[in-house]
Amino acid sequence: MDTTKRLNSVVYKLNVLVVLSLLLMAGCTNIAKDAARTIHPASSSSLTTDTLFSVTSEFLSGKGYQCDSRHDPSALRCTKELRDLYIHQTQAVVQIYPRDETYPHTLVTSRWDEGLIPGEFISSEFTNPDVKAFCEYLEAQALGSCRMIK
Repeated sequence: MDTTKRLNSVVYKLNVLVVLSLLLMAGCTNIAKDAARTIHPASSSSLTTDTLFSVTSEFLSGKGYQCDSRHDPSALRCTKELRDLYIHQTQAVVQIYPRDETYPHTLVTSRWDEGLIPGEFISSEFTNPDVKAFCEYLEAQALGSCRMIK
């Protein structure tokens, strides 16, 4: 009888250990988005896609982003680590991609949270101050302006 109790105890502990291990390996991914914007060239500017991507890459690189358009030459994707803890990582993503003749470029920004912190404990609100600063920079340089998409 004593051996059976010990065996049941060991099996129970192993089951608990397996469940805890699975919980540690399985994480949560949460995405929060900022308002999308369109980028309009200034009337005195000929803001081409190449110029826009170059200006954006230069500006955001100065803010700690890493920009890349290799996978899709018609779009630019910039990422920045906001938090890199052992159990949780947060990344800001800024993307610019073509839209149509009326609104040549769309700017979208989001925050990706991945790790062991459940979404209930992470804010679903997100505004990216770097994007606001970038839009102000475009206007100051007389290259273009950003407008919220409604």
